[in-house]
Amino acid sequence: MSNIIISGLTKVFETAGGPIKILDNIDLTVGEGEFVCLLGPSGAGKSVTLNCISGFLTPTAGNIAVDGFLVTQKRPHYGYVFQQPRLMKWRTVEENLRFALRAESGKRVKDEDTRIKDVLELVNLTGYENFYPHQISGGMQHRVGIARAYIRDPGLLLMDEPFGALDEITARRLRAELVNTWMRDRRTVVFVTHDIIEACYLADRIVVYTPKPTRIASIINVDLPRPREYGSPEMHEVESRVLAVFEQSMKDFLDAEQPA
Repeated sequence: MSNIIISGLTKVFETAGGPIKILDNIDLTVGEGEFVCLLGPSGAGKSVTLNCISGFLTPTAGNIAVDGFLVTQKRPHYGYVFQQPRLMKWRTVEENLRFALRAESGKRVKDEDTRIKDVLELVNLTGYENFYPHQISGGMQHRVGIARAYIRDPGLLLMDEPFGALDEITARRLRAELVNTWMRDRRTVVFVTHDIIEACYLADRIVVYTPKPTRIASIINVDLPRPREYGSPEMHEVESRVLAVFEQSMKDFLDAEQPA
């Protein structure tokens, strides 16, 4: 499990039309074993935040520390789950996982077969080792993507709208599986979404982003036991609170855009 401390995170991209500020002075702490959702409109910098946490992007200003080390000095040990599974189509499920396990060293890893077996069991894909991506459903491909993030045993999972392209029935099933998996191992998760219901179902805390230049509009605690029930009065109450904050941040943004 990992902890994250974000202090004054600002990210500006230089473009042909001039600088564009995406993130503006973000402060956030994520505790060990916590499940935090970043919720905001498209283009608000949610994915940029993940890429700064991973060390893939360098902040323009501010600092990010994972487990006490600045990510600019020491890249954190993390697993990344993308919106699309991004599996190698010419490799089987097992071969995709084996490739991910060997990616860092390029060599066979100790207990490799056991680790592949364990992670497939974790995502309920035992028996599909020798299937190619085109031979399994889209939902199963996403589970392989999650297994790939787990295979190197990271303390931190960064998840960028992994269920956003799926139909709602499949997405709900995978969310439930993700929660069950997370409750077994309690890895730290930072999960990007633009779906209020998804955030309320998954998160311990929801960080609501404003439109860019992005600040934090509010951080909302979701003090509901798991598993949670879609459509329950308790869920509806949290969803209403989140929606009110989200709508207010959008209104403030639009008001600010109006000419004086």
